[in-house]
Amino acid sequence: RRFCSDSLLANYRAEYAAVKAVTPDIPVTTNLMGAYKELDYQKWAKYMDFVSWDNYPAPVHETSFVALKLDLMRGLKGGQSFMLTEQSPNQQNWQTYNKLKRPGEVRRLSYQALAHGADTCLFFQLRQSVAGQEKFHGAVISHAGREDTRVFAECCNLGAELAKLGDVFVGARTPARTAILFDWNNWWALENSSGPSVDMDYLETVHRFYKPFHDRNIPVDILPFDAELTGYDLIFLPMVYMIKTGMEERFEQFVRQGGILVATVMTGIADENDRCILGAYPGPLKEIMGVWVEETDALRPWEKNTMKIVREGEFEKEEYACGFLCDLIHPEGGARVIASYGEDFYKGMACVTENDYGEGKAYYIGTQPEQDFLEELLGKICAEKNLSGLYSAETGVEITLRVTDQASVVFAINHNRESAVIDFGREKLADLLNDRTLTGIVTMEAGDVIVARRM
Repeated sequence: RRFCSDSLLANYRAEYAAVKAVTPDIPVTTNLMGAYKELDYQKWAKYMDFVSWDNYPAPVHETSFVALKLDLMRGLKGGQSFMLTEQSPNQQNWQTYNKLKRPGEVRRLSYQALAHGADTCLFFQLRQSVAGQEKFHGAVISHAGREDTRVFAECCNLGAELAKLGDVFVGARTPARTAILFDWNNWWALENSSGPSVDMDYLETVHRFYKPFHDRNIPVDILPFDAELTGYDLIFLPMVYMIKTGMEERFEQFVRQGGILVATVMTGIADENDRCILGAYPGPLKEIMGVWVEETDALRPWEKNTMKIVREGEFEKEEYACGFLCDLIHPEGGARVIASYGEDFYKGMACVTENDYGEGKAYYIGTQPEQDFLEELLGKICAEKNLSGLYSAETGVEITLRVTDQASVVFAINHNRESAVIDFGREKLADLLNDRTLTGIVTMEAGDVIVARRM
């Protein structure tokens, strides 16, 4: 997989160089496809003047999963805004079940992309193809060739809104104090390893940690392994199987200076050449985490263990379910046990720990907890670092902020099927779509969008 990716990248680099030799001032880009496993987009982005990507979510994808891929695209060039190159005005043609996009859905998806860093809103395709593999792919103008269709009208209305917004947020950045590290080589090596479980899913694990932040409207940067960590309060290492050169030193400095580092099972197993690190896992992170892992049990999909909370009243429940993988953890150096296993021969052994290190902390989650526990734990960590969303809002209302030297623009999207409220408090914002001033509690209709400039 790595050889194939590098070979295709070499061809692209040659094309990039050829175009730049003739037209050096014209930007060069190419379509990316989000979390596409086969190609290391972090390498490709180095030879793109700006990132472009195609947004084709499946009906089963959660709003947070789509947002994760948008943030991944924004992170490819250090937070630089990107181009939404393709999306379907209606259904796709290549999914297993190609559902129609419901009224208002394309508008919500378009604004979600803009909210997470896109500067454009483009479609594939204008006219529906008459033949070939994509002849049933949605288009602004269908095979009927008419303008009096639902899809045509929705696209026209969206275009009018975007014309009204103009360039108010073009080139804007998204301020974030939380980051998740993501790496394609790590993805390949982890899922191609022979053991401990065939069910290892790197992308889904990343999403499990991303979702609690998305649900709280806390912005997250998706960073490559070699990214600068200055300016962040909280860094997540979901299944960072490979510890590459220099990572250990940067993590030590980050935590010593007051940052919080969270690592999971299957972290610190191998080096950048996929050679296992001798000594106990999590390899060079043992001292920071304050634990060493003796063994890792792989549970079958129908098997579960339990997590017993050590300190009474610290979480909403005394016991949570866990599964997939179970590290047998030995705390050392003063690390505190948050939860221990409730079953099997390793009953009583630690599964989640917290360790003070310098001015900061490190958490090690040695299993896959149920999502309720993860939500609570990350909520406590966020409170410790005073991380919260911009405004209070009902569940299902997505809120982001994009900032330029000239403007701070708030996006709010109600993904619910019923109305929901958002509380702007005493702040006043200029509603750029409806020419009104927003303040206090505002009701958003089902599926509606707000784009507002902070005054």
